[in-house]
Amino acid sequence: MVAAIRVLAHRAEGRPPTVDEVAGMIGISREWAGVLAASLEREGVLRALTGPFETRLEIRDHLALEKLPRGETSAGVDEELREFSARKKQEEETLRNLFSSGDALRKRDDEMNRMADNLKHFKGRSRKSSPLFKDEPSGEE
Repeated sequence: MVAAIRVLAHRAEGRPPTVDEVAGMIGISREWAGVLAASLEREGVLRALTGPFETRLEIRDHLALEKLPRGETSAGVDEELREFSARKKQEEETLRNLFSSGDALRKRDDEMNRMADNLKHFKGRSRKSSPLFKDEPSGEE
């Protein structure tokens, strides 16, 4: 991943690459690239430059790569992905239950009916005329 960031930054004359560009270069999904980037950012290897529309990656400390443990240590990342997936499924289930039970539509209909009733029973205030713009009765009539 760090090598891909270096190559892409070199090709773009120093501009840090996006997560999508890195993922495309090394042939992994955007989501997995984001998880790996977050992990490397926590380790101090990368810096994520988050803007309003995209996240770009730059190398903070390439020597921090040497401090990382060797071998298969993706257990933490796998656990993070499982937790994320479980949260997303729970949110989807909550939304599905909300809309399938009809509670949301019922609440909206109740609110619309309440507002319609309020409008039917609305009585405007009687307005008293202001003498400011009234013509003064002339005595010539």
